[in-house]
Amino acid sequence: MSSALNPAGSPADGIAVLFWWMAAGAVLIWIGVLALAIYAVRAAPNEAREHQAKRLILAGAAIPTVVLAVLLAYGLLLLPRMLQPAAPDTLRVRVQGEQWWWRIRYQLPDAPAFVLANEIRLPVGRQVEFLLESDNVIHSFWVPSLGGKMDLIPGRTNRLLLRPTRTGTFAGMCAEFCGRAHATMRLTVIVVPEDDFDRWVAAQTAVPVASATP
Repeated sequence: MSSALNPAGSPADGIAVLFWWMAAGAVLIWIGVLALAIYAVRAAPNEAREHQAKRLILAGAAIPTVVLAVLLAYGLLLLPRMLQPAAPDTLRVRVQGEQWWWRIRYQLPDAPAFVLANEIRLPVGRQVEFLLESDNVIHSFWVPSLGGKMDLIPGRTNRLLLRPTRTGTFAGMCAEFCGRAHATMRLTVIVVPEDDFDRWVAAQTAVPVASATP
């Protein structure tokens, strides 16, 4: 099961923390509004009404403004990590959104390229750069446990950096309605140790040996 609240990579861990901060901020605003409502009901009806109105307006504007400003600043701090340039040793995987399946192309510097469908295998602890493309409609690549969503826009290549931090099998999907078979656009991401990944790549790129038996 893949969940954005059960992160298994970066920047999914930062996104999960941002969610809990936003949930706490929403609770804080709700408590503030509830306190203002109670104060308004219990305030004196005549002589203090003008003074009461000023307090309600000030608090009602100040509390949401401060809380939302803090949440906005924290959210913006996550962007540089998500958009930073890829390191030289980054594993690059090209993902093409088809109608309606995922074409996965591995581009490794020391091995021939090879193509998979609807399955991605990654080494744990290594940064991965996904090159996202589409030649038909807009898709949205999302593996909740590993990172945020990124759209596939026809005519351009978008980048998404992820770093798996634990092994396991995680579900991915298209998060943008893309047509009548949108529900079939699911994919599986398998994160394995580095040695297992190298053996898997060797098996994928091995030259088939012709059988001597007629």
